[in-house]
Amino acid sequence: MSKIPARSFLFAFLFLVAGRLEAAQVAAVGAGGITEQDLSDWQAAQSCYGEDAIVSRKAGFMRLFEASILEELLARRARPLTKEDYKKETARIDEETRAPEILACIKKYFGGDNSRYRRVFVRPILTQRFIRELVKFDARVQAGAYGLRDAVLKDISKKRNFAEIGRSRGIVYSTAVYSLEEDAAAPAAEPWKRWSPYEASFIEENLKALKPGEVKFGPIEDELTLRFVRLIDVAGKKYYFESLLLQKLSTEDFLKTVKKVPCKINDGELRAWASSIKGNPLLAPAEIAP
Repeated sequence: MSKIPARSFLFAFLFLVAGRLEAAQVAAVGAGGITEQDLSDWQAAQSCYGEDAIVSRKAGFMRLFEASILEELLARRARPLTKEDYKKETARIDEETRAPEILACIKKYFGGDNSRYRRVFVRPILTQRFIRELVKFDARVQAGAYGLRDAVLKDISKKRNFAEIGRSRGIVYSTAVYSLEEDAAAPAAEPWKRWSPYEASFIEENLKALKPGEVKFGPIEDELTLRFVRLIDVAGKKYYFESLLLQKLSTEDFLKTVKKVPCKINDGELRAWASSIKGNPLLAPAEIAP
């Protein structure tokens, strides 16, 4: 019988171990899952952040568990992650990273295995960004807020008073004074009352084109709110205006309303730990089997 070279035996052993790591499923999440290889990869990548990095198995599981839940929700909303999404996000990370030496260390660990790098390092970033973008402007998600927005627009078209609209619609009404520049002669204000360049940019974008009494066409929309503004008066560089602030559905509240994602955690210690966690909004959609 011919002898098997020692090197060939070693390679075969390492291949077998790697295969078992990949096959050993720690958890099933919807149509996907998390393997021992994923956890091992995450811990190795995190170690590139230095001696203060959190590299525990539980931390790695939580990060990948959250990503798997969000990936499942995105797929349900007809927004599954694509190769092009990963390509763009990988390029963005390369371009915008503030710690190139850490990123180089992480990539060195993964070698040329882009699929493992993207799955463990890029996917958690990508899924959280995409779920926020989905919630921000999706008409189905924001149906309540957009319905109230349309009602307010009708009220405004009828020349109703802003304060009256706020009371009748249950919307926050307020008044404010913004200035184009800081008043150097004024006494120092409390930190939360000090002038900010934001005031000047807000005036330029939303108030400067208005005449006293006029309402800005359409609401000012961001991730969390819809804001209607009406210019009251202008005195020099000071702009007096009133607002109606309408809250949109937040990502955290959205995650409480979605259909539950069936999850099975095969590791008993991780299952008991994850099931006991309260207050993590990214776990709200998870239905963990006993």
